[in-house]
Amino acid sequence: MLKRFLSRTLLALLFGGALYGAYQLGSRSESSRSTGSAASEVKDEHEGHAHGQEENPNQLPLSDQARKNLNLKLGEVSLSDYWRTVVVPGEVGEKPGHSESRITATINGIILQVHVLPGQTVKPGDPLFDVQATGDVLANAQSTLLKTLQEIELVDAELKRLKPITEQGAVPGVRLLEKQYEKQRLESLRQVQVQELLVRGLTVDQIDEIVETKILLRQFTVYVPGGKAVAPVKATNRNRKPSIVPISLQKEAEGIGAASRDLVYSVEKIDIFPGKQVQSGDELCDLALHTNLQIIGMAFQSESDLISSAMEEQRSITAIFDTSDTQAIERKDLQIQYVDNVVDPNSRLFRFYIPIQNEIVRDLDGPEGVKFRAWRFKPGQRVQLMVPVEHWESEIVLPTEAVVKEGADAYVFRSNGNLMERVPVSIKHEDPRTSVLANDGNLFEGDIVALNEAYQMNLALRKQQGSGVDPHAGHNH
Repeated sequence: MLKRFLSRTLLALLFGGALYGAYQLGSRSESSRSTGSAASEVKDEHEGHAHGQEENPNQLPLSDQARKNLNLKLGEVSLSDYWRTVVVPGEVGEKPGHSESRITATINGIILQVHVLPGQTVKPGDPLFDVQATGDVLANAQSTLLKTLQEIELVDAELKRLKPITEQGAVPGVRLLEKQYEKQRLESLRQVQVQELLVRGLTVDQIDEIVETKILLRQFTVYVPGGKAVAPVKATNRNRKPSIVPISLQKEAEGIGAASRDLVYSVEKIDIFPGKQVQSGDELCDLALHTNLQIIGMAFQSESDLISSAMEEQRSITAIFDTSDTQAIERKDLQIQYVDNVVDPNSRLFRFYIPIQNEIVRDLDGPEGVKFRAWRFKPGQRVQLMVPVEHWESEIVLPTEAVVKEGADAYVFRSNGNLMERVPVSIKHEDPRTSVLANDGNLFEGDIVALNEAYQMNLALRKQQGSGVDPHAGHNH
């Protein structure tokens, strides 16, 4: 009976284990089906979705506000002729012998008054200094002339007396003839003495004043060269106005006054003061005539043929001047005037020269009618010269700011509605102002492209793409 009990118990245990195994197997199958269904649902949510295919990574959306902030300029791509240029450094310089005037004393004297200030603008005929003559040589020359003039007056009086009585036969004719010969001798002596005064620094007007007033000149005024100053007021007393002292650079020639009225000098340096004694030949001040200057280009000897060809064919030179402003000053259609025939043995450079007309920036009024003038171009100012050397036809030419570089690649941004599309390009040639692009089918005539701020737009595009970018890539410092 016990054996029967044990057999039934064993059968019950085996049957329960089989049921429990079946239950666990069903649970795992259900769980697996549930997991598979969930996975299938997740998979279905993303199935058929291709990331990045609907957006062009090379397109940058720009709002109207962003375009205003960038001051974006757009232009149409077109084919045009282009002169390939070489960049040659240069500087603005004065014209030797014409742009600078050094005023020197022509007599010994003491400075009484200075009429000008450093930097002041003066014109031909304006007074510079009052000088009191102290040298005996000039005083003796004037005295000798006055003595000769008095003798001529006496001879004229004697001739006037002898002429009627000689005609009446009361006095021999030889007496009248002797006085006429004496007058001729005195006239010749007078001419020599006048020439001596001219050599010692007096002008024809001053000598005429001495002859008329019979008074020695002791006080003079130095005037700006290039014109004829207002004639002094004739007087016979000691309170007469000072006369004119000619300066070493002044020329007494017909028509020079009319031609020089347009000249404007600037007082650069004053080397004297009231009370200072000066000798003949001492420098009094420097005057600068900067209305016309020249650009001195400095090229290597290997570029001499290019420069000579540009001069012979009268090609237009473009000059870009260094300024403190963000916008460089540019002047076109300049011509090479001449080229040096020697090469500097130290720098191995040769120079060529381009005349340029200076420009007035502003005129300022100072105290008591004094004027100061500021010129745009100044001697010593640096400049870059664009010398044309080769002519190309039907090229795509864009400003340098329209092209951005990333390593060996270069891009421009083409307008497409509200988007700016980055387009790869090939650069054939570039200079500081322009880039010549290859006509390889990436750009077409009529395309609207950005003419500036390509570098900033490329930074924004790289940020949009989420890739790191070198902040200095494609940026020319």
